[in-house]
Amino acid sequence: MAIERLLTGSIQNQIQDLMSTEDLVIEAFRDLVKDELKAHIRAKVEEDPDLKAEIKEAVAYYFHSKARSIYAELKATRAATRLGLRLLPDELQGEVGEALVTLFEKELGELLEKAL
Repeated sequence: MAIERLLTGSIQNQIQDLMSTEDLVIEAFRDLVKDELKAHIRAKVEEDPDLKAEIKEAVAYYFHSKARSIYAELKATRAATRLGLRLLPDELQGEVGEALVTLFEKELGELLEKAL
């Protein structure tokens, strides 16, 4: 089908078909190179138990750092929200506070569902 379009279509369509085919080949080649590099890296890591343990420790440390960063952002957001509520007139604080709690409960529930 693609060959028929190349032979009978307009020059613009022919060039687009050729380019999309070329892009596909380039993308496939990149994927093959990536797979080979990953296999080579995995083999080197598997050869050295100390290196494997060090990488595992580094990754764990990285994820703990990310978790602490997210926790810090949550605490800052909570403090900013509390400040914002205190700046509101007294008659609006309760209503806005309830709306925020409902919103956060919904968002947090959706986030936890995606994570689990």
